[in-house]
Amino acid sequence: MGLNNTERQARWRTKRKEEIERLRNVVAEQSKQLAEARREIEIAALQQENATLKIALVDERKQHAATKAMAAKPAPPPIDPDEVARLKERNRKLWLALREVNKWYEGESCRKGIMTFATYGKLMKCLHPDSQPSDAERSEACALLGQWKQDGDRARRRAH
Repeated sequence: MGLNNTERQARWRTKRKEEIERLRNVVAEQSKQLAEARREIEIAALQQENATLKIALVDERKQHAATKAMAAKPAPPPIDPDEVARLKERNRKLWLALREVNKWYEGESCRKGIMTFATYGKLMKCLHPDSQPSDAERSEACALLGQWKQDGDRARRRAH
């Protein structure tokens, strides 16, 4: 006949112990894999932090070098008030000379019938495609054009 109940129970216990031991081995292996994965994640995070700190260190060194270089530059020479006054006076004289040249040009333009720069500028402002002149600006430009035409005709008649 076969096995008695005690022997069957002993075989069953042995099989269960083997199954429990196999499962313990699987759990131990998975624990090792999990611990290794955690270490790899921690290593990657530390490497990333290290790279970030290296970049910050390079930036800090550049900033320090720039600060040091600026501190090493000599201060600009003091401004001489006499030189400033001399340059202001020269600038004033140049503006006066420019004003005289403009007056002469305007006079010659009127005498020869050439359009003055102011008239030309106002006409071009009204005629430019990007400009949207007001009615007042248009009427002023038309009046200036008419006046220039009359003055030019008068100048040409005098010349002949």
